Amino acid sequence: MKTKIEEAISANIAVHSVMANDYNTIEPHFRPENIRRVENIIKNLASTHPIEKALDLGCGTGFMINILKKHTKEITGVDVTQAMMDKVDKSGSSKIELINCDTGTVDLPNEYFDIVTAYTFLDHLYDMKPTIQNAYKALKFGGIFYADLSPNFYFWRAIKKLNKDISYESVIQREVNAVWKKDEEIEQQFGVKKEIFVMAEHQKHIKGGLIEEDLQKLLTDTGFIKIDFIYHWFIGQAQLINDTSIDKEKRFEQAQVMHDYLIKSLPLSRSLFKYIGFIATK
Repeated sequence: MKTKIEEAISANIAVHSVMANDYNTIEPHFRPENIRRVENIIKNLASTHPIEKALDLGCGTGFMINILKKHTKEITGVDVTQAMMDKVDKSGSSKIELINCDTGTVDLPNEYFDIVTAYTFLDHLYDMKPTIQNAYKALKFGGIFYADLSPNFYFWRAIKKLNKDISYESVIQREVNAVWKKDEEIEQQFGVKKEIFVMAEHQKHIKGGLIEEDLQKLLTDTGFIKIDFIYHWFIGQAQLINDTSIDKEKRFEQAQVMHDYLIKSLPLSRSLFKYIGFIATK
């Protein structure tokens, strides 16, 4: 009989094997504005820390690899789904090695990497602790662990408290549908059973998202000494930046202003942000 961890791994392989061909076109983090955002984060990190040797956990089709290889000499990507890794673009001067393995048990060199990344990935794990411990061991002292775009518990809790049988303004209805109907969409589009999709995103659908306080404790207990949390994508941001009645430059400017004010309002505003991430230092 499979353990819960093994069931989650099998579910992820099943889901992402059938999504691999379409992944880069259907996932919103591949949109140009988000790529630019993450590129800026990596550029800022590279300006203060060496990042010549990078480890990307849950590398998928290579979202982070495509960004990291502009700044690194070598990258190791780890993922359980071979079909996703088959889509990774290995071009460029950076040496790229891909390992088909679970991120919590993969054998990695100790104190070798300058930076470890985990982008839109931690919520796919049944238990985050082994992966975070692996990241810590693989990092050099002073190295950076950057994780981002994981579901924010406080946002999901607020949405789940709403009555799903009531029609809301489109800004809210979009998120209500994402909470209650995403599994149905995936089943219809890719033929993946709903329960398998839910199992593949355990931290999101079963546990309700990642909690800042729990992450803080887990990272601190692991040994990380400095942790900065990232809140991203406020409710209504998609509608604002896609509103063609407003000049493109203006709408992006407005979205940034709104984001900045909400960040200044943390922690009161954290239930308005869809995603959470962090930058942790070993």
